[in-house]
Amino acid sequence: MRFSIYRKLAKKEEQTRLRTYLGALKFTEDEMLHPLDELSGGQRAKVLLLKLSLSGANVLILDEPTRNFSPLSGPVIRTILREFPGAIISVSHDRKYIGEVCTKIYELTADGLKAVGR
Repeated sequence: MRFSIYRKLAKKEEQTRLRTYLGALKFTEDEMLHPLDELSGGQRAKVLLLKLSLSGANVLILDEPTRNFSPLSGPVIRTILREFPGAIISVSHDRKYIGEVCTKIYELTADGLKAVGR
């Protein structure tokens, strides 16, 4: 499919907010107008994460949400997820993500889940 990021993710009133996030995720102005199928895998992953966080969903289930992003994108990804208004259930080994985003932390042990923080 040949949908640009804007047509796929945003109505006109959301475009300024979306452009701000995309710029923070290191998308150039030109890349913001590219069809989704012309973006790299990492860029598509960023768009998907942004789409999920802006979708109106009240729960996100994420497996290693920061694993495949560049170190430059990490702070922005953590901010987007920290500002998500719903619940996020995730599995992560990323200590920065856990420290900056998570409010309840559980460890999976041989005996099951054990609350370990916050």
